[in-house]
Formats: sequence, structure tokens, C-alpha cells
Amino acid sequence: MIKKFTKRQLLDQCGFTTEETQVILDYQKNLPLLIENDEVDGFCINARDLWVQLGKPQGKFADWSKRKIILKKTKGGLITFTENKDYIGFSQNCEKPVGGRPTIEYSLTLDCAKNISMMENTDNGALCRQYFILMEKAVKKNMKWELIRYPLREGYKAMQKALNGYMNRMIQKDADDWDYRIEADALNVIATGFPAKEIRLFVGCKDNITRDSLTATYNEYLMKLQEWNILFLGMNLNRYERYLKLKESFDIFYPDATPIKDDIDVNRIKENKQKLLDEVKSKVQRVA
Repeated sequence: MIKKFTKRQLLDQCGFTTEETQVILDYQKNLPLLIENDEVDGFCINARDLWVQLGKPQGKFADWSKRKIILKKTKGGLITFTENKDYIGFSQNCEKPVGGRPTIEYSLTLDCAKNISMMENTDNGALCRQYFILMEKAVKKNMKWELIRYPLREGYKAMQKALNGYMNRMIQKDADDWDYRIEADALNVIATGFPAKEIRLFVGCKDNITRDSLTATYNEYLMKLQEWNILFLGMNLNRYERYLKLKESFDIFYPDATPIKDDIDVNRIKENKQKLLDEVKSKVQRVA
């Protein structure tokens, strides 16, 4: 599997800063993509492409790779790289092989690539090392996001089923798309302080898949809210009772939740959550 990140993934899903995101996007153009290799733990990077990005030190890849990967000589002593753990060597035929023999290429783990970049002791080496550090973080954050996002989608389907059952029991009517949208948006407000439409404006989302633009943390909040809401629907609580309990539970479990964007006023979030409750309470009272 090859791993390459988009700007949206880095900013929204991984929560990187604009500067960190730009470093990754710039170096993804020049450095090889991360490739998952079954022979070592995690993703690997092609050594020859790294050598080119470092400015082709020592002039020949074979000389450089022998010194930096095989012999591991540095000014500060010796760094040990182990074959099939830190790197993998493999033969590759080229159009004009020297002496008719195939060239030896290498795949490096991210840790190995970071060490080699640092060993160059150059500006290019420092930038490459920064890139690998950020990519390692991006891979881990993306994995966490994926682990949460899938069950969140499945949980939403379960919540739809629970809402439909609740409406069948209470008003002998099936839930429709509008009912599902209203319920999902209420959870958005309780988790973030804003409905989906405003969230998309904040994060620059160009499609309607709002939650794909939220970090793993906020998707985790929404997953928990869905679980609680399914429970409250099973208890036949009306909309106001459910939303009030959801807000109270959220405030207890996540007192340190931060805004989806740093420049959002916390008071505005509180006002929007209270506005949701007031509006729903008024509608429930009119129906009663």
C-alpha cells in the first residue's frame, strides 16, 4: 500500500498546522511515497530517491549507500542499521548495468531515513528529517482517524434505526431523511457548537461529508454521542429530553473539549448549544 496525504487530510483529519502541512506537501512531490512493506515494520522509503533529495552526496549512489547504510560511518561514531529491520536490499536491473550486473537498491524504514538525513549534517538533511518526522506522525494520526471513522459511520446507521423505531412507537410514522438530518445536526451542535453547514465553512469543506473534515478527536466525540442517543431513544425520551441529556453528558465526559478552530469564541459555542435546547423545548411544548 502506498501512502500519500492530501492537504485536507493533513489539516482537518490530522490536525497539522499550515506550516507543517506545507512541508509534507512540498516534499511529497520530490521524495518517494511511503510504501508499506510486509518485510519490515511500517512504511518504507526508497534510498535512491532520498539520496537525490539530499543533493547526491559523494557523487555515486553505490558509494553513498555503502557508507551510510552498510558501514554506517559518521563523525560521531557508528550507528547500527540492521538488514531486514532498518532497511531491505534488493536487486534491480537497469538499461546499462555496470559490468552486466544489476544494481543494489534499498528500502529504508522511516527511522533509518531520519537517521541518515541527520547524518548528512546539511540544510537538506535537516528538512528531510523534519519531513520524515511529520510523515510518521501523519501516518499514526491517520490510522487513529480511520479506526474511529468507520465505526462512526456504522454507529450512524444504528442511530437511524433507533430513531425510526422511536418514531414508529411514539407517532406511528417512519423516519425520513429530514428526520435523520435534524438528529445528526443536533449532535454536531452538541459536539462542536455548530451545525454541519457552518462546520463546512470553518474547515473549508467543499462537499457535504462534514465529518470527514473533522479530526479523530471530534469524530470520537460524535461516536460517543451517537451511542448515548441510541440509549435515550430506547428510553422513549423526546427530542428536548434527549438533547439535554446529551449536552449534560458531553460536558461531564469532555470538559476540556476545544473549538474546532482556535479563533472561535467559546461563548459563541455555549450560546449555540443553549439556542438548540431552547428551540427544541419550544417545539416540544407546542406539540404537547
